[in-house]
Amino acid sequence: MPVSVSREAYVFLCSIAGGALIAFVYDIFRIKRKAVKTRNIVIQIEDVIFWAIAAAIMLVMLYYGNDGEIRGYIFIGTITGVILYVSLLSKIIMRTFLSIIRIACRIFQIALAIASYPFRLLHKAVSIPVGFIINLFRKGLKTIGCAGKNKLSKTAVWRRMFRNIKKNI
Repeated sequence: MPVSVSREAYVFLCSIAGGALIAFVYDIFRIKRKAVKTRNIVIQIEDVIFWAIAAAIMLVMLYYGNDGEIRGYIFIGTITGVILYVSLLSKIIMRTFLSIIRIACRIFQIALAIASYPFRLLHKAVSIPVGFIINLFRKGLKTIGCAGKNKLSKTAVWRRMFRNIKKNI
């Protein structure tokens, strides 16, 4: 089957677009890593996921662009697409997405502070009487604990209390 130059140019442009798409997907993973701290095992899993996505992009690009035929200029086009994306768009996209994430996080923090304000007021209003009651219990337990220096004398105090209760009954 004869292959025209325009068809080869179309396949080359598809490979450049595929390379740019692969670089964009990598930027998404970079943005996620900068926005959320992750462990090394998660990073390794993300790397495997990235390479699976990159392979899928290449296979789809090869299938639709060139009917699955692998040519050398396809790899050159893919590398060219990655280089063009990284040199022209990567910094802009990274800054834009990271600032959008920062703004969204700040808005979420403000909304959370506004939503939790009544609960904080309730906590302050309840903590004063509850703290007073807790302090009374602590003082009461301290006076019971002061009755004896060791556990034997404490048990003796309890034993006397039970005897007095039995006598009264």
